[in-house]
Amino acid sequence: MRLALYKETFADTRSDRPRRLGRRMLAGILCLGMILAAASLWIYRDSIMQRVTLLTADAGIKLEGITVFGRLNTDQRDILNAVGLNRGDPMLGMDLYQIKADIESLGWVKTARVERHFPSDLVIYLVERRPIAIYQTAAGHKVIDKSGQIIDGIKVEDFRHLPVVSGKNAQNRAGEIITVLESEADLYNEVWSLTYRSERRWDVFLGDNIRIMLPEENPMDAWNQLAKLDRQHKLTQRNTVNIDLRIPGQIIIKPDQPVKGKGSQT
Repeated sequence: MRLALYKETFADTRSDRPRRLGRRMLAGILCLGMILAAASLWIYRDSIMQRVTLLTADAGIKLEGITVFGRLNTDQRDILNAVGLNRGDPMLGMDLYQIKADIESLGWVKTARVERHFPSDLVIYLVERRPIAIYQTAAGHKVIDKSGQIIDGIKVEDFRHLPVVSGKNAQNRAGEIITVLESEADLYNEVWSLTYRSERRWDVFLGDNIRIMLPEENPMDAWNQLAKLDRQHKLTQRNTVNIDLRIPGQIIIKPDQPVKGKGSQT
């Protein structure tokens, strides 16, 4: 009885083996087919994508216009050259990352954002550099932005209204002091140049060659105090050579013609 049962079970197991082997072979063939299909797609991906891109262009998804926001100083032709596209080019064929990088390589451009607006527009958002000063270097004068970055490809003579900054590492600290000086607009309008002294503090020169010696610490407080007194007493309109603000709470004025050989103190 047991032997018969064993033989019957053994016979059933042997009869299932061809079916299991067939299923495994079918699964293997399907797996191999999927691998070959994926490999073919990978090998011919560029050709396939190119055909898909051309088909979408034929369907009307192609470039018809470029809109730029935030452009003040960047030449429009430079932007178009950086984009490098023509009307009718497929929208799906654009490399937005490369376009962004090429636009940001332009001297005026600080950052750029490039977007596809389907079906036919490319939109570019620019943040341009703001020139704040002319930096005096051994190689000549350069226009810089608030971060101290030299703005390439522009004419310095177009920005003669900006103050000239000089001194070691002055370009990297110019943004901070310009922010301080701009807090008093009337007085800032008289500023012609700034010199960074020993990488510690600034001397500010007004148009009539008055030197204002700012302190190393809290230059904003000293500058605001000077502006207040200047509105009240017209200090910068006198025959003054130096205004020393380096001592907290004091303003030491040296007149053009010293009184009794000494400077006056306020």
